[in-house]
Formats: sequence, structure tokens, C-alpha cells
Amino acid sequence: MSTISLQAIVGSMLAALNATPPFPQAPQSHVGKLAKYDALWARGIKVPVQELCDLERLDRLFHAEGTAGRLAGKNPKSREPGTDRSRAYWHGWRAGRMEAFPEQADAAHQELYFRCWWWVLRHTPESLRQVAAFWPDTDVANPEAYADLECALERGEPV
Repeated sequence: MSTISLQAIVGSMLAALNATPPFPQAPQSHVGKLAKYDALWARGIKVPVQELCDLERLDRLFHAEGTAGRLAGKNPKSREPGTDRSRAYWHGWRAGRMEAFPEQADAAHQELYFRCWWWVLRHTPESLRQVAAFWPDTDVANPEAYADLECALERGEPV
């Protein structure tokens, strides 16, 4: 059995991200909940992104702002943006901060991260095999860990 280098697996995962279809849009039954997130944001209440359909919506509407926020979040001197910025910018800042400083990652970030890799790996089985070979004890390497998300997607629920 051949050993896979970390560089090779990272390259493979980046290629998989580029080959993956867009994240699923929110089912009609969930659109009202996403609108509530916007209403809470307008009132100054920050709701972290945990679902792919919420991420897809923010990315579709405010891609540049999310990207700018992600870059800002990686700077250790940057301060958390307020609600004077868009929710997409704030989400990007949070994601950048938690990627740069993993010890700050919270449950919402970890849930979204899990869902993102589920989406990528369900569309790129070769990447799943490589992850399993390199990190066999992680949830990412265990397709059964995604059973609830698969069932939710089949039922037309938000994922």
C-alpha cells in the first residue's frame, strides 16, 4: 500500500472543491428561517452560519464581501466586525479567524465545516478514499457519519 503525502492530499482536496457542484439552495420551507436570520442581523443579533443553504445564499449574494471578511479574519489584529457590515462579511471574518486560529473554532464553525466536507466528499469519492487513507480515524473519513445529512437531503430538508 502506498503512502499519500499531505501535500498530495491537500492538492486533491483543493481540486475536489473546484469540481464540486454549488451548495444546495434552501428548500422553500426554509426560506422564512433564512429571512429571520436577516431580521436578527438587522437588530444587531449575530447568527452563525451552520447550514449549506445559508452559506450558498450568502455566497451567491455577497461573494466579494465574504472573501474580504475571510482575509480580514486571518489578521490577528483585526477586530470582529459589527452589524454595520454585511452578514456575509462577518461570516467570512469568523471563518478566516477560526481557520487561522483553530483553538477559537466554535461548535457552529465545526458543524458548517463538517457539512462542507460532506458535500465535497459525496461528489468526489476519490477524495474520500484519500482522506480515509491519510486520516482513518476522523469523522471526515467515515461516510456513515454523514447518514443524517444524506437523509435530510433526500427528504428535501435544509442541509
